[in-house]
Amino acid sequence: MIRLMSYNIEWFTELFDTDNNQITSAEEDARLGAIADTISAIDPDLIGITEAPNTTTTTGNRSTIAALETFAAARGLRQRKAMIGFASAGQQEIALLYDPDKLAASHDPGGQETSRSNPPFNREFQMDSDQDGIKEIYRHYRPPLEARITRPDGTDLFWMMVVHAKSKGIFNVTDKVHFDRISERNRRKLFAECSSIRQRVNEWLGQERPVVVMGDVNDGAGFDYYEGRFGRSAVEIIMGDIFAPDDILRNYVGAPSWGRFGWEPSTVRFKDQFTGDNVNALIDHILVSRHLQTTGDAPGKVWNPFQTDEAKPLKTIWLTASDHFPVTGDLA
Repeated sequence: MIRLMSYNIEWFTELFDTDNNQITSAEEDARLGAIADTISAIDPDLIGITEAPNTTTTTGNRSTIAALETFAAARGLRQRKAMIGFASAGQQEIALLYDPDKLAASHDPGGQETSRSNPPFNREFQMDSDQDGIKEIYRHYRPPLEARITRPDGTDLFWMMVVHAKSKGIFNVTDKVHFDRISERNRRKLFAECSSIRQRVNEWLGQERPVVVMGDVNDGAGFDYYEGRFGRSAVEIIMGDIFAPDDILRNYVGAPSWGRFGWEPSTVRFKDQFTGDNVNALIDHILVSRHLQTTGDAPGKVWNPFQTDEAKPLKTIWLTASDHFPVTGDLA
């Protein structure tokens, strides 16, 4: 069995100094310990991390890989090898942390250099996101991490992407008219990013590669009003076309249901800007292609201690570690 885990670790970068060492003051040490305990309790073979520590490409010594591997060594984790793809333009990277005795990973970017719609993820791309016949220019703020995953002997297992898509959130005060405009703009940006990710999925599936996509998509089926307005969610764009069923990526967590506090299962809780209520949302996902077999009665799981019995004893650790709960997928 191979256990995959997708985990948004809230502002993980703030727990390391400029030399990639762990900050040992009481609050930071408690969070670092809770993150390590979360990883040890779930015991994945590979973790796709969003909000990973920074890499500085121009000045300074910040290194995602150095910070993660220092953390793993200090906390005695078997998931002790790290990698990133293209560095982001700002803060917080996308990274892998994995057990090198079980797996190997290498950056394996796709796309065509001369393509306008499917270039490498660190380049601008064009997408008609408002269906007016004119393509707009976009760029991934955090380029999705593309990796080839093998056994330690080099035998291919699958290709994967870890993604952290554009947030739809609006974090400053605005009037209702501007709120609608910003909401629509943010969703179009999110759709464009997820369409770009799906282009890469199609490329890989065309090469008969087993595919995994995981990460924080910042969207889920039925998430908000604007999804109904556009007739789809961003995660459904990544999952694929119902008229090409063999190419649909599976989500083994299952469809969420709406309850008193929002969606269940859920990976995060956010505050509604108008009502002030806390609302549960399922925005972190693990999606796999038909080539990969799962194992167990529940191969996909959201480790929410308010909703999942297995996670309840670890609630304090979970809440200390991050504002997101982990998602796992078990492959045969």
